[in-house]
Amino acid sequence: MLSSIYANSQRDQKKQSKPYSYLDFSFYKPKTAGEKPEGYNGAAYLELLKRKLLPSWALFCYKDMAAHAASGYVPGEPALIAEDAILLHPEPQQGGGYTGMLIALESAGDQTRVFTSTKGTEVRLRVPFVETKVIAREDEVLTP
Repeated sequence: MLSSIYANSQRDQKKQSKPYSYLDFSFYKPKTAGEKPEGYNGAAYLELLKRKLLPSWALFCYKDMAAHAASGYVPGEPALIAEDAILLHPEPQQGGGYTGMLIALESAGDQTRVFTSTKGTEVRLRVPFVETKVIAREDEVLTP
């Protein structure tokens, strides 16, 4: 906070139109902050909602997901679903892991969860560390 106050006091208002925010100096700001979800992930999210498989805790990102969903695209396997984590548009990796967009609660971080596919297949995967109450991150790799 102090860094943003100091930087704003030193900036030239004629050259810079936007003042600095405290987030510009935050160590904990995600590197991908402000990026929009891929269209296929949005389509998978909406497919889960349509099938009534989307947990209520995952509705925090509905606005962005719906706005960027690929229209007309229906994924073959929309997601792997656990109690407190969802892997959208999962793609199998060598070695038994999966890559996709992870939507998870803090309680799932650094834990192994049983994920169930929309087709009924179960797989045990380890969820990476979750640093906040809820996350939505693309290109996450979950391993057995």
